[in-house]
Amino acid sequence: MTVIVGLLCSDGLVIASDSQEGDEDLKRLDVKKVYETGHFGFKDAEVIVAGTGASAHIARVAELIGENGFASYPKTPRKVADIVEDSMGQMKARYGDDLDLELIVGVYCKSCPRDGDRPVPAIALYSVYPAEEDEKVGVAEVVTDYAATGSGGLVARYLLNRLHDESRPTASLTVEEAIREAVYVIEEVKKVDPYCGGPTQLLYIEKSTDGSTFRLLSKKPEEITSIVGKLSPADSDVKNQQRQIFLQACDNRDEKPSHGAPTTRAAAR
Repeated sequence: MTVIVGLLCSDGLVIASDSQEGDEDLKRLDVKKVYETGHFGFKDAEVIVAGTGASAHIARVAELIGENGFASYPKTPRKVADIVEDSMGQMKARYGDDLDLELIVGVYCKSCPRDGDRPVPAIALYSVYPAEEDEKVGVAEVVTDYAATGSGGLVARYLLNRLHDESRPTASLTVEEAIREAVYVIEEVKKVDPYCGGPTQLLYIEKSTDGSTFRLLSKKPEEITSIVGKLSPADSDVKNQQRQIFLQACDNRDEKPSHGAPTTRAAAR
């Protein structure tokens, strides 16, 4: 089981995952769930693929994406997404309708063409679902803000929803801000979901310093540990502020008892 989050931000995208796999009898905390360009061999694109479910299925679909994209030069993110869709279809055909596999995919294409006077977006984030019973391939849905999946996906989406709304979408974040947010969400999910754990894995595609292109990078385990250490006291401060808000709300309610009747706390004084 897994938790994966993906965030599309102002200058790139971020994808993060836990690394636990197991059942009631045994678990591993070093499972690879995120693959990148070097594994696929794309010549004209940077790609991150993170998967839920059994690590063997994630590794197999990564192999198929590499095989289907071999010697391919996709010019748009959607062309890469089509390759991923086809690979998911092959997984269904080989392993059946009950395949427990979902993907979050980040793509940057280096030579995107123009659509008339408009440039085609060179960077995109997708959620890729397995094929339904009457479908041949999985569907790659465009993500315009954030995505979360896996057994811890509901908790992750709740946390991301608390952090973002129409006035503050993920597009307002820089990659560095999104990295800290993704680490926070994964770490919080690992606290409550018994099927999520192990070191956090994180890769990202970030605009270069001169703004002319994007590059694919990753955070090392020690860098993620450092981020967690810096976030921990800040998280404690936020929790204390929330407690104060709740207490103040109770005090305000006590000052204005309904219909002149004393509240419980007021009557107890």
